Amino acid sequence: MKTWRFLDTGALSPACNMAIDRALLTLHACGQSPPTLRFYQWQPPAVSLGYFQRRHDLDLDACQRLGYEVVRRPTGGRAVLHLGDLTYAVVGGTTEGLPSTVTAAYRLIAQGLLQALRLLGIEAQMGRDRKDSQRNDICFLRHSSGAIIYKNKKLVGSAQTWYGSSLLQHGSIIIKSQVNAWLSLLKQGEESREALRVRLAAHLTSLEEILGRSLKLAELKEAIRHGMSKALGVEFRPGELSAAEWILARDLAFETENK
Repeated sequence: MKTWRFLDTGALSPACNMAIDRALLTLHACGQSPPTLRFYQWQPPAVSLGYFQRRHDLDLDACQRLGYEVVRRPTGGRAVLHLGDLTYAVVGGTTEGLPSTVTAAYRLIAQGLLQALRLLGIEAQMGRDRKDSQRNDICFLRHSSGAIIYKNKKLVGSAQTWYGSSLLQHGSIIIKSQVNAWLSLLKQGEESREALRVRLAAHLTSLEEILGRSLKLAELKEAIRHGMSKALGVEFRPGELSAAEWILARDLAFETENK
């Protein structure tokens, strides 16, 4: 069985998290980093914006006042809240057997996530692109390919970018409800607060809401490792970031924080 590296880098700053993902992708494309599954969290909590996203409904003053950082991802998509979630990242390439198209890669990695959820007792499904008449600048208010849906509510949102034949896909798995947090971070528009609350509750869910119990992070991580191992046909071996990866990540984080 093929071997991939497994990293659990814990809770890091938003800029550092995105810099590490960028460094892993860049160095993998240069043949200097192995295929990797990484888990991480965010400290302080953050909202990440898609690489091409210019429009958002965030109240930036509220974000600053409440201690949320706003950071840009190297991947596409819309705004994602990183609070009470676990983020996974898959870095690999066609040389390791990953599909060469966006949709096929989404489908393969989704199978790993779906198997993980089954281990937790949750039967979910992969989402499909769906048009919505309302403007949605929030990732979890849009059902798109690569998303994981439970009873028509979004549970996992993922995004991709490619560098040559190397892929970075990362995604947010919601553990605890984010509805109230989103309400505190969004601008007051024409839609009433109560109407927005109802819309958020109708479109997104969390593992603890589905399970009706608290969930230990270690339990979720083990399930995802097992599911991804089955889907990708690989064995994960714990590793560390190399000196080259840390140096590049540090430089990229510094560049981001000083823009």
